[in-house]
Amino acid sequence: MSRELFSIEAEHGVLGAIMLNPSLFDEVTSKVSVSDFHDLENAALYKAIIECQATGDPIDPVTVGLWRPTLPSGYSTLAFAVEVAKNVPSTANWKTYARHVRERAILRRVVEAGDVIREQATEDLPLAEIIALAQQATADLRDLDDDGQRDYYKASEILTTVVDTIDSKFNKTMPAGLSTGLKDLDELVRGLRPGNMIVVGGLTGSGKTILGLQIAQHVTCKLGGAGLAFSMEMTKEELITRGLASIGSVSLSKLDSGDLDDDDWPKLTSAVSVLNQANLFVNDQAGMTMPRIRSIARQCQRREGLNVLLVDYVQLISAEGGANRSIEVGKISTALKNLAKELKIPVIVLAQLNRGSTNRPDKRPRPSDIRDSGQIEQDADVVILVHRDLESEEGQNGVTELIVGKVRHAKVGSCMVQQQGKYVRFVDFEGKPPTNEEVEMARPFASKFKGRT
Repeated sequence: MSRELFSIEAEHGVLGAIMLNPSLFDEVTSKVSVSDFHDLENAALYKAIIECQATGDPIDPVTVGLWRPTLPSGYSTLAFAVEVAKNVPSTANWKTYARHVRERAILRRVVEAGDVIREQATEDLPLAEIIALAQQATADLRDLDDDGQRDYYKASEILTTVVDTIDSKFNKTMPAGLSTGLKDLDELVRGLRPGNMIVVGGLTGSGKTILGLQIAQHVTCKLGGAGLAFSMEMTKEELITRGLASIGSVSLSKLDSGDLDDDDWPKLTSAVSVLNQANLFVNDQAGMTMPRIRSIARQCQRREGLNVLLVDYVQLISAEGGANRSIEVGKISTALKNLAKELKIPVIVLAQLNRGSTNRPDKRPRPSDIRDSGQIEQDADVVILVHRDLESEEGQNGVTELIVGKVRHAKVGSCMVQQQGKYVRFVDFEGKPPTNEEVEMARPFASKFKGRT
């Protein structure tokens, strides 16, 4: 038996319930919108009810009829409203009526999306893109069964969970968030938290990809979690080769050339063993869109139990239309933040910076330097800027500053790390960091660190 894509009776039930019991207005309008009505007359009456309420007038067939005398068909609004209200058996069933109206509205949209997808399929679009569009359309069905969900909670209902969480953190039985693997950075950001979007920004060659991939490797290889890395800049083979160099302390140039020394082979074998057991997954497809990224990430979480997601990098994600790149990147950023909340995991998003910081005396970047869209900074829960001044002596020796320019749950600050270029990784800084005065004066501090490149 096929399901109808609309129910005139359910639409009348919603309209009649409001007119017979105006106290239901706020609850009903929070569940059903004007666009959810299939019948134009019903939609016009519902809109008139909303507009009437906005004026402060009481809602009943007469006041609504006075507000809007006729419907699109020319029929009397008063007469139609009286007829609808008279035929509603009970206002007690309004939630059921609203559910049917909302459900059929979403189903109609899915059918409409399917028609669009069918048209696009005939235009010879890539199969992966068609599948992603279909999954995005049908994903809205997950919101249908909302009868058991509440829109707000009293503070007292949440207190027990919050206090238990605080107690667990105090007793060190619950981590504040996933570790980055770098001690000083962990102290600043206090762990990578579920639902957070962590933006790692840097100029080309600063090491943002090294940091992002290293964190994903730490979560999967050291903490036993599962991670998924999207790379639109490197191939999956390049990513894993970098992982072998980082984990095994084997020079990347040797792995690229194949000129390995005898003592490199045991290190390489050990790194292969570690990565072989790690739940680290990579995707290097070019031209990825947000619907496709979301689809793959949700699939990976269902199958593997995802703990962290890495996207390298946000400006390379393809937009689905529109000429304004800033607006499109902003939409992509918001979609990534929503994905973090949906999956309940930290999402690490790499981002390119503009070169404005290079014109400053200290050359230190700021969150506002993120290229293409200020929305990325607004959406981020944490912004980590990778700063390595290659014109300075310390920068040439691999000393890198990680500037935490934004963090919602802690104070902003910075820490020094040592970049080991040949192993494509960062390690904790062993020297003495510069004073604030030295940073402001852009003075070198090469004598204060132990360079390990």
